[in-house]
Amino acid sequence: MGSIFLTGASGYIGGQVLNEIIQNSPDQPITLLLRDEHKAKLIRDKFKKVNVVIGDLDDDDLLEREASKASIVLHLASAGHLKSVQSIHRGLKKRQASEPAYWIQVSGASALAAAELASPSFSPGSGSSDVFDDIEDASKFIKLLRDHKTRAVDNYILYVGSQEPSIETALVFPPIIYGVGEGVTNQRSIQIPELARVTLERGHGVRVGPGLNKWGNVHIRDLGRLFGALVDATSKPKSDFKLWNKDGLYLTGVGEISFGEISEKVARTAVEQGFNTKDTVEELHKPDIDTVLPHGSVIYGTNARSKARRAREHLGWTPREESLEADIPNTVAIEAKRRQN
Repeated sequence: MGSIFLTGASGYIGGQVLNEIIQNSPDQPITLLLRDEHKAKLIRDKFKKVNVVIGDLDDDDLLEREASKASIVLHLASAGHLKSVQSIHRGLKKRQASEPAYWIQVSGASALAAAELASPSFSPGSGSSDVFDDIEDASKFIKLLRDHKTRAVDNYILYVGSQEPSIETALVFPPIIYGVGEGVTNQRSIQIPELARVTLERGHGVRVGPGLNKWGNVHIRDLGRLFGALVDATSKPKSDFKLWNKDGLYLTGVGEISFGEISEKVARTAVEQGFNTKDTVEELHKPDIDTVLPHGSVIYGTNARSKARRAREHLGWTPREESLEADIPNTVAIEAKRRQN
């Protein structure tokens, strides 16, 4: 059983993935990078067997050392911290092992919007017919990433996967993530809870422009299972080579809905639950939307449409949680309670 080095265990995604791994493999050797002793204690209290090192993503020597001792690295603390990625790479190259190391890196579905974000003519909130299939369009997706140097971490991982025969890589691109997580210290997502918070604060809904843009979505527990399936795949015979490196880009959308529809559903739910009196949706544009919702023009105003086939067809991943639409009432109720506390 290979040892794991995992970053981001105190976060929403990392906490869920840690929970998934330990549920499936209670004796799995895991070392966690955490920033403070308080969170470390909370996580140790629940997961008695984990090892914890205290540090952050700028601790080059620490990251390098821990990566050099691991068979599997799950870098889930950040999708954009290039320095930590370079430190992990140096560590993995130092491993003294006959078997390859595995590096599973979190990214984000905003990668699919790289061309939109680079275009001066793009209007946030407008729709798109572009849909990326992570099997049929894998080469197209890789080209998109390579054409946009803002995707520095993604491109670094692609480089490692193509140049280092002793390191197998996977990039996972979560879209909208919803649902209450099972991590110890952070169970809250960002996009839908923040939209609900703003809707409750302003007394009506908001959207970016016309709200025609669409993203995929995935429940946090289903996303955790996908990462768990990738970890499981590291210990299986290499009967399927379409899992790693250039074949290791995983889109994870299960449902798809426009942000305009999401805003309408959140606004309507806030009225139905008695928190608001108006279910209208206000149309906002830059720079206002970025003030109301941090990075709003990007994470609520772009398109990230996908067909997530690779994990289903090659890992046996079967999403089974309720839809985003079904989860919205719970999210609104939770955010209303947070406002009262």
